[in-house]
Amino acid sequence: MKHLSPAFFPTISVLLALSVPSAAHDHYIAGVLDANGNGQYEAGEPLALTGDDGTSKVFHLLPRRTGLPAGGRYVLDERARDLFPNDSFAFTVLSDGQYDAPSPQHPRSGAQIWMEIVSVAGPPGATFSFWDENQALVSNQPTRSFPTNLPAGNFAFVLSEGPDAAGEDPHGHIHGRTWTADMPGDYRIGFRLVDRSTNRPGGQPWHAPGATFIWHFKAGPEFQFTGIEKQAGAGVTLVWPSQMGTRTAVNETGVSFQIMRSTTLEPDSWEPVGTVIGTSAATATFTDPNPPTGRALYRLAYSWAAEP
Repeated sequence: MKHLSPAFFPTISVLLALSVPSAAHDHYIAGVLDANGNGQYEAGEPLALTGDDGTSKVFHLLPRRTGLPAGGRYVLDERARDLFPNDSFAFTVLSDGQYDAPSPQHPRSGAQIWMEIVSVAGPPGATFSFWDENQALVSNQPTRSFPTNLPAGNFAFVLSEGPDAAGEDPHGHIHGRTWTADMPGDYRIGFRLVDRSTNRPGGQPWHAPGATFIWHFKAGPEFQFTGIEKQAGAGVTLVWPSQMGTRTAVNETGVSFQIMRSTTLEPDSWEPVGTVIGTSAATATFTDPNPPTGRALYRLAYSWAAEP
């Protein structure tokens, strides 16, 4: 069973705070930085993401039940989901005008743009991975996996859709990549744009590598306890702002969150007293019909097992 970071509270105080969802669905667009400020985007100048570079956002990886594509992992891809529905994204490259409308910031014709994974920081012993476009639909084995807090080897995946050839449009717009992690927690991934073309005189690339930018991925729902509980008859009803929406399709039931109870906090003292199913509703509610006399403490846990 995968447990959330323990959150304990007496029956007189129990609520979970809701984080602000990420902004709109984005395309992160590779172009060229005008490094010398002359208003031109020239050979030799470094690559950069034009517009938003994603460093101010949090990208949420949510648990997906076993028995589903990429099941038993924390996942972010482009399939519809109820919670943080706008977190999905694609990396793209500006066109020189052969494929799409040209932009003055486009890489040089003949450039071939790749994205390097420079660093992977996260929970000790965890693994951060990705499937290339649409591969998570057919394989449970990610395209590439990176143990956290170890050298990433500057592994690169291609963004440009054309071959490494003189005069080729550097354009790229590839969807369907799936990002995943195998443990809950915070991951910070270092990305860098590189040109791997060999079409400049001397067989060199047209553009210098870009700066490394760090993206924040968060695996698992967040729970922060604040606020009050309310009584319901002889039992105790717990009410909290919900961040448990885990459905990835209209016909998929959410992950079961188990309510655990203890009176002592001893490791072996926690007992299950009920379940709630993850949804994207504004609040979640659970009633313990037979709370113990005096103080009780509750926490949430969840498992990736398939629902009956």
